[in-house]
Amino acid sequence: MEFKDSNLLTPPDDFQFPFQPYGIQLDFMKNLYSTIEEKKFGIFESPTGTGKSLSIICGALTWLRNHEEREVKILEDALKDIKLNTEPSDDWFSEQIKAIAVDSTVKKIKKQLEKVQIRNDSIKEMRKRAKEKVKEKIIPNSKQNSTNKEDTNNYDEFDDLLEEFCDNLDEDPQKDVSEEEEDEETVTRIIYCSRTHSQLSQFISEIEKTKFLEDTRLVHLASRQNYCINKKLQHITNSATLNEKCIEMQEAKESKSTKSDKEGNTVKKLKSSEPTKCPHMKSISDLSDIILSQVMDVEAVAQAGKKAGTCPYYATRTSIPLAQIVVLPYHSVLHKESREASGLKLKNSVVIIDEAHNLLETVSHIHSSQITGQELILAHSQLSLYKDRYLNKFSAVNLLYLNQVLHIIKAFIRVLEGKSEGCIKPSTNMFSVIDFILSSEIDNYNLYKLLAFCKQTKLAHKLQRFMDTASSFVQVNQNKKTNVTHGISEFIKELKQKKTGKKVKTAVDSRADNAAQSEINNSSPLEDSDYKGQPLLQITSFLSCLNQDYSDGRIVISKESTVGKSYIKYLLLEPARAIIDVIKEARSVILAGGTMEPISEFKERLFEVCGVSSDRINTFSCGHIVPKENILPIVVCKGPSGKIFDFSFNSRSSPEMINEIGRLLINVCNVVPSGVVCFFPSYEYEKEVYEYFDKNDVIKKISLKKKVFREPKKASDVERVLSDYTTAIKNSANKTMNGALLFSVVGGKLSEGLNFSDDLGRCVIIVGMPFPNIKSPELIEKMKYLEEHCGSNAGKIHYENLCMKAVNQSVGRSIRHRNDYSSVLLVDQRYSRAHICKLLPKWMHESLKVEQERFGPVLASLCKFFKFHERTSR
Repeated sequence: MEFKDSNLLTPPDDFQFPFQPYGIQLDFMKNLYSTIEEKKFGIFESPTGTGKSLSIICGALTWLRNHEEREVKILEDALKDIKLNTEPSDDWFSEQIKAIAVDSTVKKIKKQLEKVQIRNDSIKEMRKRAKEKVKEKIIPNSKQNSTNKEDTNNYDEFDDLLEEFCDNLDEDPQKDVSEEEEDEETVTRIIYCSRTHSQLSQFISEIEKTKFLEDTRLVHLASRQNYCINKKLQHITNSATLNEKCIEMQEAKESKSTKSDKEGNTVKKLKSSEPTKCPHMKSISDLSDIILSQVMDVEAVAQAGKKAGTCPYYATRTSIPLAQIVVLPYHSVLHKESREASGLKLKNSVVIIDEAHNLLETVSHIHSSQITGQELILAHSQLSLYKDRYLNKFSAVNLLYLNQVLHIIKAFIRVLEGKSEGCIKPSTNMFSVIDFILSSEIDNYNLYKLLAFCKQTKLAHKLQRFMDTASSFVQVNQNKKTNVTHGISEFIKELKQKKTGKKVKTAVDSRADNAAQSEINNSSPLEDSDYKGQPLLQITSFLSCLNQDYSDGRIVISKESTVGKSYIKYLLLEPARAIIDVIKEARSVILAGGTMEPISEFKERLFEVCGVSSDRINTFSCGHIVPKENILPIVVCKGPSGKIFDFSFNSRSSPEMINEIGRLLINVCNVVPSGVVCFFPSYEYEKEVYEYFDKNDVIKKISLKKKVFREPKKASDVERVLSDYTTAIKNSANKTMNGALLFSVVGGKLSEGLNFSDDLGRCVIIVGMPFPNIKSPELIEKMKYLEEHCGSNAGKIHYENLCMKAVNQSVGRSIRHRNDYSSVLLVDQRYSRAHICKLLPKWMHESLKVEQERFGPVLASLCKFFKFHERTSR
């Protein structure tokens, strides 16, 4: 029921914070509360270490509790008012009309109250059942958990046939919305999302510190890769394949085994007693009760599922209707198909997107799509084999659309046709979507119907199943492998003939031939059907992008020396319109982060593009929780020898510049205790500098004071390097060594999500400005698009924002709590520009020093800073 302004909630003074909140935390919670209550959109910046997660939890959940109580009170008060204000009238006709209207209103209110009561009763019953299950310790049923070995002959080739496709899609009526679905859309809940499951688990651990733990109903949604407990499927690493296999097992009927002759022909099909359905689909509601009765992260849910022998994936989705908080990764909210697949409704909900500093780039990435020549060739090979196998069994309609899919794949391979001899220089070209569709000659196809055909007939799933089991009727040997390769080579030759109008020599262009050979060599499609995932899914994903607003995207065609190495990419230029449904449907959308500058980017390029007026956008930015004297940020314009620091592309590789940064590091390592983290603009430049330092004894000089570490290339080595770095710092106490130096990269593995608190990060050094490659065709097109749609300077602003957002994330790795202290050196004279300084985090502005003339004051400030903290920490 709608409520008047007089019913608006005002922020309380008590938010059930686990301890006495600081002033900035209280301000954060009150602003968050008001933004949600007024159905506005918020941009909240709170530096790491200021209790941002706890402020979000206590602010949002306090509002939700008050809102739920308010909704019931409004209904009850409205019912009382109607009864009190019902006065008799002399006009019997008016009295009857009024009585009918009153009766109708009363029925509506009672119905809504009844729904609330039913929901509350369901919650009570759920908690009661959950307690009983906990007492029973959810002992798994041995029969349900039986994992018999899979019968490789358990296959019926008729299951590979496509279901009949109904192409009458022009008259696709909206499905009737059930009363339960209607009720579900009226429920208000908090939807919290972040980048990774580890960040979501950390958020959940913060809830455990509060009083909200006892009666908050929370669901942590994750993919099948996180939640699947079926031992038959756990070996599958490709998410698309796992999804298809899971659905296949749910739809499985009574198993059949197949007898074959020596040549692989089917002789007889026999019924088998072995179950093919997933054994973990039972007792879903029981596990759902457990999930809702306790606050559990992804690991706890997975463990509970294993213990109960029940699928956590479907149990979490079953839990959504009664959940107050749903936590899940970005993709599952920002991507419409993923959101709909999870059954999550946004209407009336509050969407909180944490770590939102790169939201626009994330949305662009999620809604872009790329297909390689390798995938196109493999998909064409698989589809051709599939078509040949069942040619006489397809309906006319299915065969028509199957041929269309094959033709489009041919058209895309033609676009990526291998280069002629002597022309091996790679090229990248940009096209509008409509130009690409016309030039590739696919404009006469209805992509909407074609995609519906692929989805409705489960073409990718059928094709995958066919490739998995094709060895039962095709003899896979070296001769077959050669035939497949030859077929693709002939196919590419045919494309060349059509394009040039000339007859091509029997020896097909060696590069194109090598592309085909590379796809088949060592792994025939029949033997490795999971190669590169499911190539057809990548192609349909790309085709769905072509169905979007043509003005919002571009097509990148990158041609390499072979077809297989080339690719076609759909690039989304306007990310805001891709998530306009999130902005329109949700009650309120909150963007939160430690560093949200430049905030104007979110206002102008997200909310305003989606039609949100400026008066509905609230911004909140607080200072750091640490005292001013605990932060020492300095812009360093000159080095120890007086050389101006300019790490622009043309000058950064000069020996003079590298020597100067070496002198700076030696000086800094002499006066800064414990850990120093030095960020470079790129991996290439870090490698170049390190090799120069190593060759010219700079590393040797630094090592007299600090042991030197480098960011590893492999993500799997990060934990080891960090452990060694930490150990070196701890072991340096009371020795000639005074800590360690870690070379890292802005935007790399150590620049986000990792904390260098206390002794691990007493100084953070940013060498140069990490601008992206200005010659990148994708960046050029993006800047051009922004200048055309957002103003002549918009492209340049976007370019600078990309750089400074990356810098701000690296700077934020240090100072993680109130008693922490650290220095930050921005080493490049370009940081002294006023408009660049404004893009730094606000908590740095008050303390920021700009040393333009000499390096001496920089070193003096560092010495003074650390001597002060050495005295105060004793």
